[in-house]
Parts: sequence; C-alpha cells; structure tokens
Amino acid sequence: MEQLRLGLPPRDAANPLTRLLFGLLALVVGLGIFAVGLFVVLPVAGIIVSAAVGGAILALAGVVMMVPFLLVTATVLIFFSRSSARRQAGVRTHSVGR
Repeated sequence: MEQLRLGLPPRDAANPLTRLLFGLLALVVGLGIFAVGLFVVLPVAGIIVSAAVGGAILALAGVVMMVPFLLVTATVLIFFSRSSARRQAGVRTHSVGR
C-alpha cells in the first residue's frame, strides 16, 4: 500500500515551473485554510463560548435576585404558621343534617 502524502508525487511535477506552481497553489490553499480557521471557526467558537458563559452568569444572577423573595416568603410563612398569628374563625360552619 502506498504511503499517504500531503502533496503531489515528484513524478507528476517534473518541470521546475510546474513544481513552483504546485508549491504556490499549496501555499495559497494552506493560507486559505488557515484564514478560514482564524476568521470563521475561532469567532464562531468564541460566540458559542461567550453565550454559554453569559447564560451561566444570568442564571447565577437570577438565583441571587431570588434570595430576597425567598427571605420574604419564608418570613411570611413562619409568621402565618404561628398559632397566635392565625386568624380566629368568627363564624363557625354548621354541618348539614344535625
């Protein structure tokens, strides 16, 4: 099995001018791939990562902003759970059929 190579075999480019053109073509393709990676892939990855980090920060801010609400709710529930704070029923219900 022939070895995998990144380039053309030398027998296909025997002429020095052709080899120069193949080398320039390989250089242009390599720079193009590098540019796509630098200007497309990295910004897209940055947007995805920044959105994930921003979502985590927003979730944390939401939890922190809920703390006063939870404290007020807990205070109200504790207040109403005391027997002295309960409203005494002024009207008693009568059962039907007595």
